[in-house]
Amino acid sequence: MITVIIDGYNFIFNSYPKINIKAEKLQELRNKTINLLSQYYNVKKNKVVVVFDGYKTDEPSEARYTIDNIEIVYSKRGEKADEVIMRMVSIAENALVVTNDNEIKRYAEKIYNVSCISPEEFKLLIYGIIEESRISAGNTDNARNEGYEELDEKGDRKNSGKKRGNPHRLSKKERLKLQKIRKL
Repeated sequence: MITVIIDGYNFIFNSYPKINIKAEKLQELRNKTINLLSQYYNVKKNKVVVVFDGYKTDEPSEARYTIDNIEIVYSKRGEKADEVIMRMVSIAENALVVTNDNEIKRYAEKIYNVSCISPEEFKLLIYGIIEESRISAGNTDNARNEGYEELDEKGDRKNSGKKRGNPHRLSKKERLKLQKIRKL
């Protein structure tokens, strides 16, 4: 099981259209994000933690809530969400961090069992996962055959004339990232 750690406001500001966001609109986008992540959780059952900045509040300690199986964390007064995420990443055993923040990415890259993905990529992935679960729940006859090669009459692969395979192997970190994305 993977723990997905999401930089909350980074995800919101990179996933939704660029609009003038006021406080009440921001709460609506937080709720929309939590709803989307809850749909993802209902399909894959991976632990999802969303971290929001709370450093400008008067809360002396970190606030943690669980809404629809999604853990919501607000950082304490004087602490940014980036610091909370880095602390969580340092103790995580198998994590995928969703952020565009370069500081968090660099920190996570140093840790062996942690990978990073951008909010845009993650949002596309979870939309695909949710849609695929809806399709498979509604109609199992229309299963996709993606990833399968076409075969000729003899059962051999058809020659498309294109070179196959990549002569360059990905780095260990990139292979680990792809492995985690496949587990999503």
